[in-house]
Amino acid sequence: MTVFFAAALHLGCAAWCDIVFVLDKKAAFGNGHIAVMVGDEQRGWHYVSINGTAGMPKPWGFNTLADRDILITDTSGAVVGNLRQAIRRADIVNGPKRHRYAVFRRIRASADEDSAVLNAAIQAASGYLYGIAGPGQSCIDVAQTAFSALVRLRQLDQNGSVPGQTDLIPKNWFRKLVARVRAVNRASRNNPNAIRFYRKINKKEKMALN
Repeated sequence: MTVFFAAALHLGCAAWCDIVFVLDKKAAFGNGHIAVMVGDEQRGWHYVSINGTAGMPKPWGFNTLADRDILITDTSGAVVGNLRQAIRRADIVNGPKRHRYAVFRRIRASADEDSAVLNAAIQAASGYLYGIAGPGQSCIDVAQTAFSALVRLRQLDQNGSVPGQTDLIPKNWFRKLVARVRAVNRASRNNPNAIRFYRKINKKEKMALN
């Protein structure tokens, strides 16, 4: 399997790139595992994830298995543009720690926002320690940091706060993302700063990958 590390500041997106939150619903004893992908179909997808510690699963330790800005490629080394295929590749990009991402949410963003969000996610994934509820960082910190970066870039944080930053269960945080976006959008009064999903998630599809 071939993967390439890419510079976060040089995504090269055109007018729009996107931010994608992917969820492995069954990981961590049913609490879920969440990660972030940034990019578009033309230029590929950058993947960021904290995956715990080496060896048996444990709540604290050293952050040894993180994926910090991996540009998703196929077995020949070609960049994968199709998002669903890229997510499937993200499942297996980290040999010791594999995932089964079953659902995702995709948010529209500008190229400049994507660079800032990707950098924030990378920084969250680069801590020395791994920890659930501290000390250290876990997978939820990558998602929360990415979302918080976008909210603050658009000046949608109310009184300096971003809703959902205290939720420690990845599956719950993901489930509440739509409501959380609605909450921050109330501050936008329907102006261009409002956060919008790439397309409506209908009940029938549920954005399932399988």
